[in-house]
Amino acid sequence: MHKSFVQVNTSGDGVIGRRGFLKQLGVAGVGAGLIGVSWRDLLIAKANELRKHGKSMILLWMDGGPSQFETFNPKPGSENQGPSGEIKTNIPGLTISEHWPRTAQVMDKIALIRSMSSSERDHFRAIKLVRTGYPIKPTIAYPTWGSVVAHDRWDADFDLPAFVRICQPRIKTRDVNAGVLGAKYESFKIDVPGELPPDVLPRVSPEVLARRIELSSRFDAQFAEQGGRKAVQEKQAIYDRTSRFVLSPLLDAFKLDQEPAKLRAAYGPTEFGQACLLARRLVEQGVSFIEIINGGTLNDQGWDTHKRGFEENPKLAAETDPGYAALLTDLHDRGLLENTLVVWMGEFGRTPKFQKDGGRDHYSEGWITCLSGGGVQGGQVIGATDKDGVKVTDRPVRVQDLFVTFCHVLGMDPRSEYTTDQDQPLKLVEGGELITELF
Repeated sequence: MHKSFVQVNTSGDGVIGRRGFLKQLGVAGVGAGLIGVSWRDLLIAKANELRKHGKSMILLWMDGGPSQFETFNPKPGSENQGPSGEIKTNIPGLTISEHWPRTAQVMDKIALIRSMSSSERDHFRAIKLVRTGYPIKPTIAYPTWGSVVAHDRWDADFDLPAFVRICQPRIKTRDVNAGVLGAKYESFKIDVPGELPPDVLPRVSPEVLARRIELSSRFDAQFAEQGGRKAVQEKQAIYDRTSRFVLSPLLDAFKLDQEPAKLRAAYGPTEFGQACLLARRLVEQGVSFIEIINGGTLNDQGWDTHKRGFEENPKLAAETDPGYAALLTDLHDRGLLENTLVVWMGEFGRTPKFQKDGGRDHYSEGWITCLSGGGVQGGQVIGATDKDGVKVTDRPVRVQDLFVTFCHVLGMDPRSEYTTDQDQPLKLVEGGELITELF
């Protein structure tokens, strides 16, 4: 079968402008006999050409703090382990909790850190630290990491948001937003994977919408002439980006019903599983940062299993295991994992000692983080805790070390500064060292 390719000219840094791309695409399409292919198909096929940078990040946020004993650092034979057993993985000698059979078969794609350490055991303070890289400071609303990445990756010519958050935090008052970076770098929120917010899709035809925007622009021009130029410029920038977004063919990335039923089933029927599938679709189209909040479906406690841990941890794992494993497998099979950093973590771990029903309290020594893709070497374990899971005995890793490592993968200088919406300079990361073993 004859194949035609569109040659795209870029600027010196490999970035192509949207208008230039469309112009070249149109000429090439005619020359190559692609008149029968729709503009939508051509745009989607070349969506990655519109990306400003090469690597993306997916954060799988285990809201509430998952237990290391019931996930990826079981302590068989210890009085602190409880009834959960261990299973072998596809890495010889490496075992994890029995509740994660699918993940056990993709451990060759995961670098497992078992020695995370921080000083915060309160949810609010720990979430702020682990999502921003900074401890709480009353005078500065540090931005969540997705907003920092969106700021670095910002491309006005790219139709989709740079930062997408899928599913809702279990306690909204503990959520972290764009903070001092301002609303421009806030996440685009999808509460239910596969469903766009009701105010996104236009209620009129594209032609009618275009006429309304044109009429609005005329009124704005009159207002600008009377001294409101700055306000008009800000409004027009928002309207331009919003209208391009709601009319963009790339909006199809949010439609999960375009995926084969067998693949959707592999990800699992839960919100988390389908959110993982959506994350893959968004990475495929060039979104730089996707955050999935996983609080489970049991109640509003999420992974904060102070009670009934022996009963609820297996259920939480069953809801999470298929989606996590399918995401890594799907990204790998499509050649996307090499350029996508996938991070599984919560704000801390759980205490070695447990209640009779398996409930564990907050614990910030020896908790778990998993990293995959983006050049990370999978199939290895970094750090260790003692036989009872009480103390870190090898290679403690700090939160700031994680953020320096994120920067390394994403091609960002952790010591560089960005300017807040109040013109205050802030470093991407304060302190920390690269986790060199990952590479």
